[in-house]
Amino acid sequence: MLDRQVAPKSFMLKDLSLTKPKIKELSNGMSVHIIQDETNPVLKIDVLFPAGKVHDEKPAQSLICAKVMVEGTKSYRGSELQELLDHYGAHLDVSVDYDYTTVSLLCLKEHIHSLLPVLKSAITEPLFDNEDFEKIKLQQLQKIRVNNQKNALIATKNLRKKLLNGTPYSSTLEEEYINEIKIEDIQNYFNHFFTLKPDFIVAGDFDNNIFDYFEEHLGMLEFSKIETDYKSQLSPIISDDLIKREGSVQASIRMGAISIARSHPDYFDLSITNEILGGYFGSRLMKNIREDKGYTYGIYSVLINYKHLDYHIIGADVKIDHVEDTVSEVYKEMEELKTNPVPAGEIETIKNYMLGKIASSLDTVFHQSENYKSKLAEGADYLSYFEDYVNSIRNITSSRILEISNKYFSDKYCVVKVA
Repeated sequence: MLDRQVAPKSFMLKDLSLTKPKIKELSNGMSVHIIQDETNPVLKIDVLFPAGKVHDEKPAQSLICAKVMVEGTKSYRGSELQELLDHYGAHLDVSVDYDYTTVSLLCLKEHIHSLLPVLKSAITEPLFDNEDFEKIKLQQLQKIRVNNQKNALIATKNLRKKLLNGTPYSSTLEEEYINEIKIEDIQNYFNHFFTLKPDFIVAGDFDNNIFDYFEEHLGMLEFSKIETDYKSQLSPIISDDLIKREGSVQASIRMGAISIARSHPDYFDLSITNEILGGYFGSRLMKNIREDKGYTYGIYSVLINYKHLDYHIIGADVKIDHVEDTVSEVYKEMEELKTNPVPAGEIETIKNYMLGKIASSLDTVFHQSENYKSKLAEGADYLSYFEDYVNSIRNITSSRILEISNKYFSDKYCVVKVA
């Protein structure tokens, strides 16, 4: 009989069980990346376009364009499109990142023959109905108005504007940008960027018959060879700013510094060191600022990576009387990592935590598909990336953490406080 008073034995993860993607090419040269799972009767199809917010000629252009695309097409107008998706229990969605845009279809395998034409229609012949356009603009305006009342989002937006100054990554959504967008702007964006050749990433029970169906519907599509252009000159504004807001009951703090790309040889070790600083519930920032000081319910430290730019951000919502104390304690914890070796027990804990975190992020074919998509967009090899990451976690040492902390934890971060 199981004795629930005795904790089960723990052990370090040995190997990741990753499905090696198969890559097939349609007759027009478009790649279909397949993560096969014969036990799963559901298909998730992601169409990855190599353009996003950094390519906006006007702020919000890519976002509004993508949202209107899936509202209706020339072959499946508004209500007809939604009724068809509802009938088959399918989901058609779009997400816009800074570097790429993804149009996604989730459906049962048995309905793919009815729904692939819908996906094709969405990415090749959106209707761009004026009523849909105005509806999406209104939704975004309402979202901005709500967000502009939140100290946390105000702090994040102002940090981006200062730290990422001089680049398209500093752009944030504002009401005036939405108001200035015309339907011709989103049509122009579509004609320029959604004619670039995308990649298809498919997860689930994908067989040869479905591939033949892909060839039938997508193999004849023609795409332009226009190269996406990225121009910027990063000029971070490193300062300490306080934004006062009448009636605030708590403060939001964001601290940021330019960091390194995932492809950098130090990236994995920096990622591990960052987890120790503030990446999980048992981190040093959580123990100090939440558990010991009681200034906040939570504090985080994250490395953010884009195609052309990378940065480190630390954020917390704190009691309004402890803003400066919190910033001082963050610097104190970074200095501690730069000065004193991390104890062996803490290193063992972070190794087990991070290996478990990686395993859980890859535990389904759809999770693997999401990870594969991000690595494809970054130009990284999916399998070797995780193998190298796991090896770095297993082999990290206290001396290496000291070295990384001194190399990448700056003495001066860009700090934005909203209170």
